[in-house]
Amino acid sequence: MAMKIVIVGSGAIGRLFSAFLAKGGHKVTLVDTDQEVVDALNHSGVGLMAPGESNPDTINMQQVQAVSDPSTIRDCDLILLTVKSRSTLSAARSVRHLINESSPILTLQTGLGNIEILEKLVPPEHIIAGFTFMSATALGSNRVRQGGIGKTYLGELNGDFSPRLAKVCKTFTDCGLLNQMVHRIIGRLWCKVIVYSAINPLSSILRIPNGSLLSQMESVMLMKKLIDEGKKVADASAVDLVYPDLYELLFDACKQSSNNLSSMLQDLLNNRPTEIDAQNGAICRIAEENRISTPTHHTMVQLVKLLEHWKPNQDSRF
Repeated sequence: MAMKIVIVGSGAIGRLFSAFLAKGGHKVTLVDTDQEVVDALNHSGVGLMAPGESNPDTINMQQVQAVSDPSTIRDCDLILLTVKSRSTLSAARSVRHLINESSPILTLQTGLGNIEILEKLVPPEHIIAGFTFMSATALGSNRVRQGGIGKTYLGELNGDFSPRLAKVCKTFTDCGLLNQMVHRIIGRLWCKVIVYSAINPLSSILRIPNGSLLSQMESVMLMKKLIDEGKKVADASAVDLVYPDLYELLFDACKQSSNNLSSMLQDLLNNRPTEIDAQNGAICRIAEENRISTPTHHTMVQLVKLLEHWKPNQDSRF
């Protein structure tokens, strides 16, 4: 049975999921504040380019709807939140009228603190937590190139395997989205944040694809330092880290997205604010609360903020 699905945020991941879900026969409505993006989506749909492709003629277009004002949406069966962490509060407020137990909001964001923000707006039983190892690059106003083929993890905050969670997972599976429902979703989310807090800033500073980070011992050692510091913070916070070997998860993530530019590097190259505060910055803040030293993470935050200020494409003048 076709679902009415609202996706808040039409960046790379929002477009990627909208393309799969629309192709699967569901009614997809994207919400974005950029009117140019909204107009392009309404006019031509969302275009998906397969991994490894570069020819524009291979782009597969899927019809979707798009709005800049979500108050015009009356009802839906599921809301996907795919905005950057800095926009979580305003984005969730804009669709709060749609959220209830039978129409939950599913966050697919990589960062710490998003679920806590949502819990201030809606009851926790109206929230599904998730994250994805799929990667993508936004092309123009309404197209996207799929990067690595990764799994999406979904879970209820209380750890239950509920009927609605099973329904969402089946919907994703039927649309070709590899996924798994899990009990310990928060611990798994922390694992991803720790891993990508090693990949994202370093790839952004060096301006290289994720896979290139494995080519030099110096970058591998730096990533391992970031992993070690992140794990100490998680342990001090009594987080149940699900993956026993975060190094292995790091190497797998780099290999799976070897030719992909990290989302943080894409933001810098497009002169957009990054999610450094929700990733390395969040680890630093929680570390301070637990009186733990995280010097490598602090350095990454400072360097990325300098890049945000000076911008990689901009000549520096002294």
